[in-house]
Formats: sequence, structure tokens, C-alpha cells
Amino acid sequence: MATQTVGTADRYVGETKRQLRDGFGVYKYPNSFFTYEGEWVKGKKHGHGKLLMKDGTYYEGEFFHGEIDGHGFRKFANGNTYSGQFRKGEMNGHGVMTCPDSSRYEGEFDHNQREGHGVLTDPDGGVYEGSFHKNKRHGPGSQTYSGGERYEGDFVRDIRQGHGELRYQDGTIYEGQWRNDMFNGEGTMIHASGMVYEGMWINGKPEVEATKIVIIGEQSIDVTQGTAFSLQVELRDEEDKVVSENGREIQVSAAVRYFAPTQGTTLFDLVEDMEETPFTTPYGYEVVSYPLTDMDQLPPDYDVKPSPRPSYLIAEQTIHEAGSDAASDVGRDEAADADANTTLEADNASTGTSSQHRSRSPSDAPLPEETPLPPPPNTCRSEAGGLFFKDLFLPGAPPMYRPFILMDEMDKEKGGKGGKKSRNPSAIKPGSSESSEESDNGSSDCKLKHVYS
Repeated sequence: MATQTVGTADRYVGETKRQLRDGFGVYKYPNSFFTYEGEWVKGKKHGHGKLLMKDGTYYEGEFFHGEIDGHGFRKFANGNTYSGQFRKGEMNGHGVMTCPDSSRYEGEFDHNQREGHGVLTDPDGGVYEGSFHKNKRHGPGSQTYSGGERYEGDFVRDIRQGHGELRYQDGTIYEGQWRNDMFNGEGTMIHASGMVYEGMWINGKPEVEATKIVIIGEQSIDVTQGTAFSLQVELRDEEDKVVSENGREIQVSAAVRYFAPTQGTTLFDLVEDMEETPFTTPYGYEVVSYPLTDMDQLPPDYDVKPSPRPSYLIAEQTIHEAGSDAASDVGRDEAADADANTTLEADNASTGTSSQHRSRSPSDAPLPEETPLPPPPNTCRSEAGGLFFKDLFLPGAPPMYRPFILMDEMDKEKGGKGGKKSRNPSAIKPGSSESSEESDNGSSDCKLKHVYS
């Protein structure tokens, strides 16, 4: 062991051989920023050693002929740490870098940059495994995102570009071309709902999108209650061209156009108590749902044909003369409907016959039990942009269907006692039909609803 002093600023404490640092020793550099302690050979750092910097950072590992070379550990001023291969003082080869934000990279380095194959874990838990170039994801790779999505395909300078497949957490899959991190070019999306789109994509969206649903054939049809009918529809774009989509799920429902009475009228309280809630359509007016099903949904014991007796009773017993005592004679309906005591004007005033008299049946047979409403029709999936709803079924209105009661009374308020005929479909005799093109107050609409857009 010997102490060698060179000038006044440099100092070495350690082993020497032939006046050269050789063996283990500590050397403080003239600028006082660096201090090395470790092995020396012929005056150069060689073997295992530790190079400390005045700012607290350091390197510990292998040296070769005075250079950091081989395997080592480096702590940086920003808190990053690296453990792996070095060459001529730079990270080069396989290594692991960890950061204070919990991100981590394990893979190949070249000239202090991520280069080649590696695994990068983001602070949010996302993981990329694949090719790197100049510190960026570049080439083939797979990215698993923190939300559960997974992309496998090509990257260019940290963005998805080229061919790739993206799998969403809900099961939706897109496979095709990418550009600028978006679907661009030929691609196929299989949605979790079953919808399939295959074709061109532009900036993340299909080149051609269906913007409307068109009914094929007559736009207005006569539908007889208690019988089956069918609808054929197509998905079209703004230029009215059919969009070849597969698997888009569409639901059909029926509704009746609704007009709310003005506050302060005799009907206002009845409207507030309505169980049926109006909703807005794209056509600028509100509607109230009306029962609709299909033949496959009907229970085996369901009476398909409408019964004339309950239809007659329902149509007549729900309308009273203003100020009459009809409410006491039709208590059966009032028990089923708390609003039956609302006084309404008879629509047959020209004959002078009160609803109390007309509501009585030729026989005293009790009212039949109310038939439960059938479930809504099944949804339908598009094939090449087309859908076909087969054997839809329009049952009679439920007893005490308030929207029709309100519309009848509004007609009378507008037109006097000689107002329009009742629009309660229960009053339609078996085998008769009612057009979907009625007057404004009683029009019925067939509404198509997107289950998936």
C-alpha cells in the first residue's frame, strides 16, 4: 500500500506497481466532481469499481481499460436506475430501466436508447412488448392497455400504423389497416353485439355509415288488430344507398301520437296520473307506447282474435256525460282505474243517449278477466343492410288505455259534441282495420329503434 500525490489537486490512495496505480485504490479527480474507488491495472480503471459523482449519482460495475464497459448499475439524477450492459460508458445491450413513476423497461439498448426488442410497462399498468427504434415503439408489437384493450400489429414512431388487430374488453374486434393511430383503410369490425362492418375506414369511422332506416314498400299500411303483419327495412346512408352492414340489431315498437291538454282543462289532472310516459320522436312530436309483439312471443293459450264483448264495454264504459251519475253504474272499471271518476262528455250526444245507458251489455254476464300483455317483439339483425320483421302482432288496446280516452275527449273539446269518432282501438269491431294514417290527434306510428349504433 502506498500513497501517491500528483501535483496539488490530484490524490490517489491505494496500491501501485512500478509507479502506476495497480490493484485497489481510491482516486479523486482534479475537478473534484468524480471519485473512483475500485480496481486498477497499469494506471487505468480496470475490473470492478464504483464511480461517484458529486450530485449523488453513481455507476457501479465493470470497467475495461479505463472505460465503463460490461455489466453494471447506474443511478441517474432524475431518479431513474439502470441495471444491465454498458459499452464505452453508454447503455448498450440488454438491461432494465426503472423510473420513479413506476414505469419500467426491460430489453435491448443502443447508445443509451431503447433499440430492438423490449417490454415497456407504463405508469397506468399498460404493457407494450415488441420492437423499439430510437426510444419509440416501432415495428411489430403488442400493446395491452390499462382498460383491458389489446392491440397487436405494427407501430411507426410510437403510433399504431400499418396492419393490426384491436380487441376491446367487451369482445369487440377490429382487424385491418391503421394510420395515425386510427382505423384507416380496409378493415373489419366485429362488434360485441354481433354487428359486422367490412370495408373502408376513414379516420376511425366507416367510409359509409347508415344514417337512416327505410321501410320498404308502402309507407302507410292498414293493420287489423289481432292479425299478423310483416315489415321489411333497409339501412341507408345520406345518399339513400343501402349500406351493407351485417349484425346491426334493430328493434321495432308501436306508439300512438300524443297531444297534452292545456293546463286548467278537465283532462289535465288525468294526464298527470297517466302511467304511460310520452317520449319524443325525431319527427317533432311525442308518442305513447302501444303494445306490439310477434307471433312467436304469444303464449299458446293467448286469444289471438279480439273479443267483441270486452271491446264494446271498454269503448263505452270509459266515457261519461259531464255531470252524470254514470260513475256509480260502472264501478267495476273505477276499481281498476282510479281516474274513472273524471267526468267526460259523451261522444254520442246527438242522439241524447247517455254513456250510462249505452255501457250496459244486452246480457248481465260478468266482464272477462284481463288478458296480460304479451312481451315485445324479438330484435332483428341486419344482413347486407336489410332486415325482415316477420309475423308482427298488434293486439287490442289494454283496458282503460288512457291515451285514447284523452284523444277522444280532446276531439270533442275542439269540435263540440259532434266530434270525431272514438280512437280507442278496443272499439274497432273484429275483422275491421285502422290505417296508420289517421288524423293528427290519433295517428299511430311504427317506430324503429337502434339497439346498437
